[in-house]
Amino acid sequence: MMLTASLAASRKEEASDLIEQAGKAQILELVDEIQRNMEEYDRLKESKPSDIEIHSLDDLMVVPIRYRIAAHMSIDAFSRKVGVSARQIARYETENYQNTNSSTLRKILGMLDIHLNGKIA
Repeated sequence: MMLTASLAASRKEEASDLIEQAGKAQILELVDEIQRNMEEYDRLKESKPSDIEIHSLDDLMVVPIRYRIAAHMSIDAFSRKVGVSARQIARYETENYQNTNSSTLRKILGMLDIHLNGKIA
């Protein structure tokens, strides 16, 4: 991976130790995040949509992405299922559905037949 290779690259003389360390720390964080995302993707590919758990608002926001992956659906197939254009779904996924309004998210969750059951702890 190019990111890990950049960690081993020789230091530019004009860069201070502090800047170099900060840059390497950012690269390590990014590599870790990518690895976690890849592991989650692999887990989702091996699961079913009914296996998806929602424990927080953040979980709820990414349910459509997790559902699509677990259902082995392309963005096009998913967009047809929920009645939203594939281009718009791609935009939503890029931002983990943070860029959607509540009525659109409710519509998508409803089309997927996702219901929340819970209680106040």
